[in-house]
Amino acid sequence: MNKIVFLSLLIFLVGCGGDVGRPKGTPPEELSIFYSCDTRGYIEPCRCSSGQAGGISRRMAFLNENEPQDFLLVDAGDVAAGPRDFEVFEMEYVLRGYQAMGYHAVNAGYREASIDLKTLKELQDQFGFFVSANLLDATGERVFPAYRIVDFPNNFRVGILGVLNDTLAPAELGDGLRIAPPGDAIAQVLPELKEQVDFVVLLAFCEEETMRELVERFFEIDVIIGGNVIQPTRDPIQVNQSILVYVTDKGKAIGRLDLGFKKDGKIESSNDIHMLYDTLPTAPEAEEILDEFKVQLAVMDFDFLRDDEEGLTRITSSRSETANRFGDSRRCAECHPQAVEIWEKTKHAHAIEVLQERGHDHNPRCLKCHTVGFMATDGFKSLETTPILAGVGCGNCHGRGENHIRFHSGEEVPELTARLGSKDCTMCHDDENSPGFVF
Repeated sequence: MNKIVFLSLLIFLVGCGGDVGRPKGTPPEELSIFYSCDTRGYIEPCRCSSGQAGGISRRMAFLNENEPQDFLLVDAGDVAAGPRDFEVFEMEYVLRGYQAMGYHAVNAGYREASIDLKTLKELQDQFGFFVSANLLDATGERVFPAYRIVDFPNNFRVGILGVLNDTLAPAELGDGLRIAPPGDAIAQVLPELKEQVDFVVLLAFCEEETMRELVERFFEIDVIIGGNVIQPTRDPIQVNQSILVYVTDKGKAIGRLDLGFKKDGKIESSNDIHMLYDTLPTAPEAEEILDEFKVQLAVMDFDFLRDDEEGLTRITSSRSETANRFGDSRRCAECHPQAVEIWEKTKHAHAIEVLQERGHDHNPRCLKCHTVGFMATDGFKSLETTPILAGVGCGNCHGRGENHIRFHSGEEVPELTARLGSKDCTMCHDDENSPGFVF
């Protein structure tokens, strides 16, 4: 997003020295703050159904079409999906999109806090725009700068400060990390920041109640942007003299807070949540990033982890040779020829081909619903090594079938055939990917 990248805004990291006694700057007549949160690694919509929103290409296209003269572009946290190798790899490409869009600051959320210290430091070295006043290493040092400062014309300076709530359990944190109480961290940093700036924006990956508590405690905060919430704000929330807004839901929308600075010192505000639907064009620069992401996916060798609720549980051992296993659905034709004939004509049987057409046949987000047993020790690994498990087959609904075949071949093994239930379908045919699906 060249227009944004080459704007003549000077950005300073914390530590470059305060301007004690600096003359007060003159604010612009209008300042727009574009804000995102909770992208969770969703670099582009999967397109399993029409009308899906989100993706870095549409976000960049929207910003290209709507940029005003004076603006900020920030993210309140949870850019990443989690700490797994694939998720960090995916996050890097999302951040490359952020870099191309010209993000001024990106706050650490819970999912960033689940990544290990070494990786976070490497990401900061690569991109440089992370902030967090209360994400600390084991020695109590900040992992990222507490804030960044953006200079506008007429000596007007905006400080962007970041915090996240401290409610994560130690087991959920990345190696070498801890979180200080956000209020304590703000109290420590805010006086120093106020000496250097005219306007303070707090990025807070917190629940709404906590955000309200922070803005009521620290009257110096002009705008607070979050957060760890269920739904976005439609209108700005006024708390004393401060303005509170937030957005969420996998990067499907971007918020725009417009501020009008009046001569009497008052600030007028309006807020819009812009859904990034497929009616928006794509951005060529973002499409190049997406193309490279797909190419690199094909050559990466990820250490896949079992996809439990949080996606963090490592597969610790392989199945024994005598254990029940996933198998080739076409072997079922020996006893169930009519069922297999019908299956071969369905979209399920050709589910992997859809991913190949879109360049996502190596994408773990997609493979779990387009293959048999993905991320299980005996499930789909790749088209090269486990082609018989490509597509949605008998094992997706009926479970592992090897013992079923052995049982009916006369071997003394448990039959263990699972009956189909609604959850077998709705884990993939959910409201987002299959709206209107009825079991």
